[in-house]
Amino acid sequence: MSVWRPARRMARRSIRRNLARSILIALLIGLPVAVATFSDVLYRSSDSPARAAYLALGDADAKLVVTDQPTIEDFRQGTEWEGYAYDDDAVTRDPASVDVAALLPHGTVLEQDDEDGSGSGLLLQVLGGSDVEELPLQYATLPSRLQPDRLQLREGSYPKAGEVVLTEAAAEGLKAGAGDTVTDDLSGIRLRVSGIVRDEQCRSCQAAYAQSGQDLVPPVPNADGYVWEPGRPTYLVDLPAGVDANALAPSLAERGVLLYSRDTYLHPDRYQTWDEPSLTYDELRGAALTTLIVGLGLLEVILLAGAAFAVGARKQVREMGLINAGGASPRQLRAVLLVQGATLGVIGTTGGVAVGFLVAWLGWPLWEWLNGSVLPVFRFGPEVLIAVVVGILSGVLAAVVPAIGASRQQPLDALSGRFRITGARSRRAGLLGLAGILAGAVLALVGSAQMADDFREYSAALAMAKQTGNYVSAPSPTIPVALVLMGAVLAIAGLVLAMPVLIGRLGRLGARLPLAGRIALRDADRHRHRTGPAASAIMLAVAGSVVAAFAIAGSVRGDQEAWIPSLPPGVMQVYPTYVDPDEVPATVEEAAQRAAAALPDGTALPAGELGYPNPGAQQEQGGPAVEQVWFSGGAACPDSCVSYGVGGSAALADPALARAVLGRDLSAAETAALADGEVLALLPGLVGGDGRVTADLEGLADGDGDGVVEEKDIPRLSLPARVVEAPTAYASMPGVLMSPETAQANGLVVVPTQRFVTFDADATKGQVRAGLRAAAEGHRASASVERPYHSESGLALLVTGGLAALVTLIGVAIAVALSAAEGRRELATLSAVGADPAVRRRLAGAQALVISGVGALVGVVLGSFVSYALRATFGASSFTVPWANLVGVGLGVPILAALITAACTRSRVPMLERRA
Repeated sequence: MSVWRPARRMARRSIRRNLARSILIALLIGLPVAVATFSDVLYRSSDSPARAAYLALGDADAKLVVTDQPTIEDFRQGTEWEGYAYDDDAVTRDPASVDVAALLPHGTVLEQDDEDGSGSGLLLQVLGGSDVEELPLQYATLPSRLQPDRLQLREGSYPKAGEVVLTEAAAEGLKAGAGDTVTDDLSGIRLRVSGIVRDEQCRSCQAAYAQSGQDLVPPVPNADGYVWEPGRPTYLVDLPAGVDANALAPSLAERGVLLYSRDTYLHPDRYQTWDEPSLTYDELRGAALTTLIVGLGLLEVILLAGAAFAVGARKQVREMGLINAGGASPRQLRAVLLVQGATLGVIGTTGGVAVGFLVAWLGWPLWEWLNGSVLPVFRFGPEVLIAVVVGILSGVLAAVVPAIGASRQQPLDALSGRFRITGARSRRAGLLGLAGILAGAVLALVGSAQMADDFREYSAALAMAKQTGNYVSAPSPTIPVALVLMGAVLAIAGLVLAMPVLIGRLGRLGARLPLAGRIALRDADRHRHRTGPAASAIMLAVAGSVVAAFAIAGSVRGDQEAWIPSLPPGVMQVYPTYVDPDEVPATVEEAAQRAAAALPDGTALPAGELGYPNPGAQQEQGGPAVEQVWFSGGAACPDSCVSYGVGGSAALADPALARAVLGRDLSAAETAALADGEVLALLPGLVGGDGRVTADLEGLADGDGDGVVEEKDIPRLSLPARVVEAPTAYASMPGVLMSPETAQANGLVVVPTQRFVTFDADATKGQVRAGLRAAAEGHRASASVERPYHSESGLALLVTGGLAALVTLIGVAIAVALSAAEGRRELATLSAVGADPAVRRRLAGAQALVISGVGALVGVVLGSFVSYALRATFGASSFTVPWANLVGVGLGVPILAALITAACTRSRVPMLERRA
């Protein structure tokens, strides 16, 4: 007879008899499967090509774009995202002159679309208390036949000629509704709001929509002379039945019209014209990290489920003894428990998949709201099948150790309920665990030593970043990081093996503890089959949270060290926005004076930024014939990091400007250097080895007439420089100061495109806001000030600690519940001999403290060691310790677990018969 058939019968009977424990194991296995299923559904649904097709086309068959070229040469059907290469030398036309309907089959439905971003410019509105200043104005067909669900009317009516509708987010920001009026501050045009719509593609976007074919707000040039031009006419196309869009596309391309069929959205890989990029280093590193995280999570589930299985196996010890006494082989004994694990794995994964699908389906409106756009399709991928296989495998692996132990028991021991643990076997497990820990520590230290030089160089470069203006990124060496991670895996495996031995050693230390502590330590020692895996699971969760906390703290500190402020305290930068280039100087002057008047001790500094005349390219574009001069240099950076160099503009050495940048007046030596024709370099990285600063005058490059400008064709401006020590670099302040005589001698002129306003650095937030609003009055200029460095790391650290606490509490609850189920007769004996009922509570709390304390402390040590080995990759110049998180998960969480367990435990237990 097959060994599996009776095993299946006994597995089903055992599951029914121990329903609570079976449900617990199934939940432990099913919960990760449910999370994986739910995540896969949301990811696949939000990233589905069917969703992309729905958002782009609605019910249409294709999207049509009219280009400015009479024909498209060498046409090949592609995707909208890939775009198309146009011939810059080809004769162009006005796209609006093309009769699109005449090019399409009879019966085609056309609807103008604005998805290529060809909106009209900006509708500007400022109201008291409004958080909207610039509102994009777009054109669309309202209501749409082909995209009926795109803009859903929520209030009022769709717009008529000269009217607009606002999205819900825009209406809320403007405090406007149907019947109100919005005004374009630049042109003074007033538009009536006919209704409020919900944009299903972006519910949080602020925009206004008008009917297609209008020109409600005239475009205004910005400060660079750029004027918005209408985009290529775009249409949604619904073709007659039987017409293939892909077959129609080549003939339309001959007329300079592109047609993107629905199939190009549903199957974009069929139409791409570039080679598929190979797997990048970042993708490979991300895949390896994801695999490691999933593997550790799977191990955690196996450990918790394995503890429950171990208790179940001990509950079945007499049954297993009878089977053994009846002639069953060790293989048959193992099969009984392995089938139980597989059965519970199937039950857990089936339930997990069902729950994952159900939560995703029932909460679909909530997920759309959180996503900010509609999710029109419900999709899932092969990852769900992988999760099912992994879940079933988890059940089997959780039963492996109890199955092996059951198969090794002698029939007499099993029938009498005795469990023999030989000292040799315990020592062997301890030695294997110690070997894994030592091997992991050696690998981690080797990897850390290999990163030591990179870390020192990075720290030195980071220390200079404030003075040089050089941005430096943290090193990320591949092989050393891989060694550290391999060492962490080995150390975890060793700790899992050694955890029961460690708990056994602790059991010998409780002789002088109170009664509850002595019993808790003895119970943990006697029942290592459940306390060891539970403590190991807690260790994994805590170690993961500790590494995450170290990484977050190091990254935040590194960002803070590398942060280069834009402006000094008490300085406001004023610059033009929507204004004709010829009006820039007057506009900036007026805005700066308004801001200075609204700020305490406000003073508008004279225009001093320098540039060089460029009568060529800028005049052709209709802009000013002056380009800003930009000095550049490079600071030393180790091979393991990335530097974006250093650069700075030049300005006249106005005493007030120098005081704002340096925080002091120029010294006599610095003033004398300016008089001698030297320039003051506020950024040491700008000064080369020859003691000079250099700027490339690219706008004056003189090529060979072939359209290609080589480096040798670019004129350079080189000036002797004197380095001025500044407290820090400022990204938006000039990096070079010079005298008016030096500027004139080198052909430089003042470029009045921005102004600086100094004010009292102790000004209140309200006063600063008033200055910003004064500068931006009329939307012809804008202003900015430096905000203090701020990090959102507190929430991230709280979340990591909270997740560790949650897993710890779950592990403790499982371990204590199993202990109560397994030790019920011992508790009854305590009650029978007159023990106080509160002893039960204290005992449960002590058990929770032992299990969570051991797991948390070992996890803190493991996580701290791994973090120290990886410290070079976290971004900080020194090892940053998140003390609050370490204390919280290492001490606070175990104490919290003990208190919660004691409070939730019944004081009295029913009297039970106990056999001698």
